[in-house]
Amino acid sequence: MGGVEESIKNSYELWRIKLGGSTFIYYTSGKLYSTPSAKVINIWDEIDKLVSKSYDLNKDYVLGFDEVGKGEVFGPIITCGVLIRKDVISQIPSELKTPDTKKSHGFEYWTRILKVLEDLISDGFYYIIDIIQPREIDRFNINQLLDLSYMKLIKQLITDLPYRKEVRIVIDDYGVGEGLQRFLEIIKEENNFETIIVTESEDKFLEAKLASLIAKSYRESILKNLQERYEIPESLIKGNMSNKDLESFLKNYSKEDLWFIRRSFGKRIKKEKPSFYNLISEDNFRCFFCGKESSKVILKDYRFLCSFCGKEIKDLELAMKYHSGIIKLEKESFYSFFEIIKNSYLFDGFSFLVDNSLRKLLTPYEDIGRILILKRAFSKFLTLKIEGDSIAFSFFRNIYNV
Repeated sequence: MGGVEESIKNSYELWRIKLGGSTFIYYTSGKLYSTPSAKVINIWDEIDKLVSKSYDLNKDYVLGFDEVGKGEVFGPIITCGVLIRKDVISQIPSELKTPDTKKSHGFEYWTRILKVLEDLISDGFYYIIDIIQPREIDRFNINQLLDLSYMKLIKQLITDLPYRKEVRIVIDDYGVGEGLQRFLEIIKEENNFETIIVTESEDKFLEAKLASLIAKSYRESILKNLQERYEIPESLIKGNMSNKDLESFLKNYSKEDLWFIRRSFGKRIKKEKPSFYNLISEDNFRCFFCGKESSKVILKDYRFLCSFCGKEIKDLELAMKYHSGIIKLEKESFYSFFEIIKNSYLFDGFSFLVDNSLRKLLTPYEDIGRILILKRAFSKFLTLKIEGDSIAFSFFRNIYNV
């Protein structure tokens, strides 16, 4: 095609070709890189056709899921689900199909990646993320929390899919548990979906690659904001336990309530099973003490108490988070609820639907990874009404019994 071979620059390169204002570099790792140029879009398309056999278009929709932060000390685990309609795949820039999420990059790199991804958002391409907080990881089995998180994300993404469309769901295999596998079997049989659980999915499926990129970009943004707010050196907030300075930092702050640090990291601790999931039955909360069900609970000292027997319903907020996790805040109850967010961690990890005029008040809490603010409305959510010392929750078609 008229390309001119150039000399390689280092031992990691196999060859270089100058063509159409771009330099194509092929590395020993098997990766092909092309410097940006509007003149070579047709060439990129030809390359995509040759190498993208795993990015096949034989389904109407593809859904990919991946997570980042599972082995990190600072910050939450971010899980992500991406939905792509068949006709949109060709519009995804080639630069998004090659980044390595496991490679170390500066914060600015991931900011640019996220900006490109957000510009793609439409009815045919959108994503949703979930946050698993360090305090949850310290108590519960990580893989079981991931199972619950992915079940929630899948439910949210498939709810509004057109009827009788062919769908592929790809999940990176982190050690998927029986609960999630059983759930996937159910939706596979009911909807004729194709479900794939595979290791290193981001190297094999575009939808998983993009889920990984989005999760990584979100987490990097959170780490940057935590670093600035709490004045933590970048070398520490991205470090691991082999870093002696990090070890000293954790010892110095061992007694402080730094909610974004995983205290159990590197320790052999028997974790709990997330049995809190069973606190919700149909559209009500069940009290394990008196056995009664209600959609109303008493809020006292940032703890939920049964409206019948007055006993604490421990971990009810986690049950709500993993069953739905989306709360629609009405203007009349916003400021009362905002006080709860400011003064407790009760609703950390939840996603909020809120009027645009009130978003800026929640943004600082989203920036550091405590909550999420949704830009897209989903059909399944919770509403709440504060009545004195009680909170009444209403479910809107958001509970699936698995």
